[in-house]
Amino acid sequence: MSNAGKLLIILVVIIIAAILITINVGDSSKKKSTKFVEANKLSLIKADEDFYTASTIYGTGRAFIDFADDSVILLRQQHFPITGKSELTKLYLNHDTDKTTLQWKPIKAEVSPDGQLGYTIGNWTYTGRDEHGIPANQYGNYITIWKKQADGKWKYVLDGGNSTPPPDSAKLN
Repeated sequence: MSNAGKLLIILVVIIIAAILITINVGDSSKKKSTKFVEANKLSLIKADEDFYTASTIYGTGRAFIDFADDSVILLRQQHFPITGKSELTKLYLNHDTDKTTLQWKPIKAEVSPDGQLGYTIGNWTYTGRDEHGIPANQYGNYITIWKKQADGKWKYVLDGGNSTPPPDSAKLN
């Protein structure tokens, strides 16, 4: 397993542990908390969908920059982690995304009881061109960890994923 893969696993375990540690146990606060968490899940899914919409309007690179927290970590296969918004900006300023498309859709979200951290998981399709200029698709799953900002907006702090066979040969449940 690559260092980026190990880092992704460690970070996901840390986030899940943080979410579990902050779970409320009181009965009345639990009902209130459930509604609060569900509302935050919906706002987090909307943030992920808005992120994708921005990528279709302004380009993938611009969206990845605009929706990133300043302390972002981006994990990509066959690459070392990109850490910090300035490094992310350098990556996408030198990366031509006009000839490729990245589509994604969140399929699940979870949010901490305090509404400050959450994650979305989903599926992605990357369309580029092969050596002959013919469109070629790659498929995968992603996890994005989000942090609520002081202004109430969600920004992602970690994004990573993996490649998969085409969707009809395997599904994420």
